[in-house]
Amino acid sequence: MPANNNKLTERRRFIKNAALAGTAVLGTGEAAAAVKTPERRLRIGVMGAKPSFISYSWSDLMEPDKEPNNMKRGNFGTPFLNMNITHVWDVNPVNARAFAERMNAKVVKDYDGMVGLVDGVVFGGINEVPWQHRLARPYIEAGIPTYLSRPFAFSIRDIDDILECAAKHGTPIMATAKYEHYNEAPALREKLKNIGIINCVHATGWSRDFPMHFHIQFMMLKILGYDVGQVSVITDNAMRNKYLQETFLFNGWEGQPPYLCSIQAAPNQDQFTVTIVGSETTVTASMLRSPHWRDSLLFRYAPQVIDMQRTFEGKLYEPLDNIRKKTEIFLTGYYSHLERGGAPVDVGTVSVDWHAPSPKPGWIDESIFKR
Repeated sequence: MPANNNKLTERRRFIKNAALAGTAVLGTGEAAAAVKTPERRLRIGVMGAKPSFISYSWSDLMEPDKEPNNMKRGNFGTPFLNMNITHVWDVNPVNARAFAERMNAKVVKDYDGMVGLVDGVVFGGINEVPWQHRLARPYIEAGIPTYLSRPFAFSIRDIDDILECAAKHGTPIMATAKYEHYNEAPALREKLKNIGIINCVHATGWSRDFPMHFHIQFMMLKILGYDVGQVSVITDNAMRNKYLQETFLFNGWEGQPPYLCSIQAAPNQDQFTVTIVGSETTVTASMLRSPHWRDSLLFRYAPQVIDMQRTFEGKLYEPLDNIRKKTEIFLTGYYSHLERGGAPVDVGTVSVDWHAPSPKPGWIDESIFKR
């Protein structure tokens, strides 16, 4: 069902124009107080303590002086960033209390109970994502910078709701997967200047799980751009699968014919591998997984959390339109798998109201939104 209509076009134009305004938007209106870098450490609120990246890797970076209870992993042992986790909400009060005790933070009873108490909000889990656009709204409306968990939304309408709210209130939001922050992404993008015509691209990612851990798809968009015409996903199951291949057909431009980017799940010791074959040369990059947790923190998680802190300080990480494109491309792949048996689907043809399945239906009791 085509999603292109006048109303949708106007919504996208509003999002794009607001993003292009950049720091001019961020320095005015309701967000002005939130984006001013404080002299004290930033107060961070956590939305969804378990299961979540915040429960281990991110919190180990934000609060390295608080050793996890009953955990056999270390951290840096010294402040690495300018953030303190001060408040926690989780759908399960038991999980909230356990995490808050470890972080010396306070539990809030209601999902919007941190408004006015924090400088930034972090979503770290996947189970909340189908409701993320509703859970985040009070914070975005209050001008509180917000990090959205991947895969950002399970429908295009839901991500549009978030982006329109952020644009209206001038609130910085960040929606990324960790691979987008690796230094190999800008390095490969720079090398494209000398590669000639791109003939084909091949990449592998360590994790198979499509909506949660298949971060390589967003890294490839960071490197190659967002002008994708078709997406296909071939897999036996989007989650906990035995095989997964995603293919992007990039539209091309003057002097560059359309080309394919093939991305495969490969549970080996490489975090990722990327090979871009051009008419003049071939460029490659890869990252080995380290057995040492501090190495993982430094190289796999810290780049993302550093950019997260910059967002909480009021610096827009990327245009809002990029977030929409990433989400739309992801959902087009999901639609290919579920509705077309892996056949290519044109980007822009999936209805804005089509919903990918929730990983945990009923995870959020929607009565919390009716107070």
